Amino acid sequence: MSEKRTRKNSFIIRLDDNEMNLLKERMQKVGIKNRELFARKMILDGYIVNVNLEPISELVRLTRIISQNINQVARNANFSGSVYEHDVLMLYAEVNRLKPLLAEAHREAISLCKH
Repeated sequence: MSEKRTRKNSFIIRLDDNEMNLLKERMQKVGIKNRELFARKMILDGYIVNVNLEPISELVRLTRIISQNINQVARNANFSGSVYEHDVLMLYAEVNRLKPLLAEAHREAISLCKH
């Protein structure tokens, strides 16, 4: 046994061809390539949650853009002492682009909690 290995107990399971194919499909579906990791997760937790992070990545990108624009408006306001209506409307439009993405992320989070 390797000195690095912290799990000293083993558990052997035998599968027929159909079961092995089903195991491989499920592993591929959740993006896990290590059979031992997949089996341990399923045995101990009973489920694996695969989260689509694309909406969150888009939220982060749009939030970054909005924060940069808010900083520019704040700098201009501090420099000139006024804020232009166009700048405020632009920020308002950008925030409105975030709303559906936030709603979708919220729905996804709720659906994960229900399972």
